[in-house]
Amino acid sequence: MQRYLQMRSVLGLLALLAALSPAPLARAQFGVELRFLPYHRSRDSTRLLGYPLSGLRAVEGFPAQYFDKARIEDHRGAVDDPLWGLMLGRLTAELITCAPTTPLNGTGITYGELGAAGRPDARVAPPPGFRGGVQEGDQPYVGRSMFIPVDPALRPAPGYYVPWVFWSAMNRSDLAPDGWLHDVGLPLSPPLLTGVYKPGGQREIMLQAFERTVLTYDYLNPPGWQVERGNLGRDALDSSCVAPPAPPGIGYPEFGANVTIPLQIGARLGTPGQTLVARLRWADGTELTQRMPVIRGQDGGGLLSGNLDWLLMMVPPDPPTQPAVLEISDLDGTLLARSAVTVLGPGDPAARTVWVYWTIREPAMVTPQLRRVVLDPGRPRPDHYWALSEDERLAAATLNALLAGPPRVSQVGFTTAIPTPEEVVNDPRWAPGWGDQVSLRFLTIRDGVATADFSPGMHAYGGDPQRARLIREQITATLLQFAAIREVRIAIDGQVEGVLAP
Repeated sequence: MQRYLQMRSVLGLLALLAALSPAPLARAQFGVELRFLPYHRSRDSTRLLGYPLSGLRAVEGFPAQYFDKARIEDHRGAVDDPLWGLMLGRLTAELITCAPTTPLNGTGITYGELGAAGRPDARVAPPPGFRGGVQEGDQPYVGRSMFIPVDPALRPAPGYYVPWVFWSAMNRSDLAPDGWLHDVGLPLSPPLLTGVYKPGGQREIMLQAFERTVLTYDYLNPPGWQVERGNLGRDALDSSCVAPPAPPGIGYPEFGANVTIPLQIGARLGTPGQTLVARLRWADGTELTQRMPVIRGQDGGGLLSGNLDWLLMMVPPDPPTQPAVLEISDLDGTLLARSAVTVLGPGDPAARTVWVYWTIREPAMVTPQLRRVVLDPGRPRPDHYWALSEDERLAAATLNALLAGPPRVSQVGFTTAIPTPEEVVNDPRWAPGWGDQVSLRFLTIRDGVATADFSPGMHAYGGDPQRARLIREQITATLLQFAAIREVRIAIDGQVEGVLAP
């Protein structure tokens, strides 16, 4: 322990006071994401988390948000223990690995030096007779301490002694509401000393690294505030640890989106001819799993496109609105992609029940089926159409449900005349503007006339007159259910005249 405390001469450079407080502009720039708001309100959020520094981010496919002192992650739908549904990210461990030259909170100790101080061969052996859990002891230069093994289950293993001032804070319900192992994590270093600048001049503080935070002790702070959490969220955003988001493997549904069942999936994964497994798991444990074929996409790679639905169930589950995790795996169970969504349950005001018109073959005609669709909130975002009125948003959402296609298995024999993704990408006239499937470019409603403009992939129907008639009837019948619409005009890539002509 003595050699670690003596590291102050090497590690104890000075912190700038300005680096210890987030800028007022950054505090006002972001709000707490809705999915994290109850968690945020359930604790002394300003002290434990600080102010939000980012919007919704994806961390390994899970929704996350950065705060001054932490990163909240939403793992609901992927864990069985609800305690771990919402958790703080392992920022200390990440920063030690990916930002070794970044100073801790602007001090002279870098995260690399913090990791070196806590290297595995520097851990101490368990006290005599230790059988797991934690055990109190007395250490030179530190005094009363608690030994914690570096093992997730607290089994006998080497670890570190935690000074009693930190141990006491870790067990306070206001500082670690869900318990020290959940909110602070295992120790990653012994206690260290460093110098900092604070009002009144330079003084020495003690710190210790844990998985989810770094605790500091300053005996000159006011009572109750002598132990504080480091600003690791800000350090992470200022470092190279938070890389620009990579192109998502799952293009649809969008990350963090509200969705309903059936769930339309569009993902550039796998290889043509392969079979993948789509798994949607609600936070309450409800699970929907389905095998889906991979077709050839526009770039020659794999394209997973289809609906995830309850197959041939008289009364399928219909859980209330809650977070869920969508995962795509191969048949061996290897995870290929993950995305978090919120599945809207019955009665949710963000969803509507509508009619969507499919076709049947004998006789060739259109027939309706009830579907629940999400009312698009109309937020502008790149490469995405959003309507200006609620009527337009609802009509657009209903057309998107129509474009997603009928149930994969239907006792009624539902089909669709609208070109499938496989037909679109295999059409000899295919061009980059066609995309992987027929999509809605925009929709407007003016004086009772709805104009729906579709992507060029609609041309893949092949010119068959009967099929053109069925496509027109599907789109028209689907839109005329709305009182605001009395006439429907269909366009393809901006062209109205001669489109889907008999």
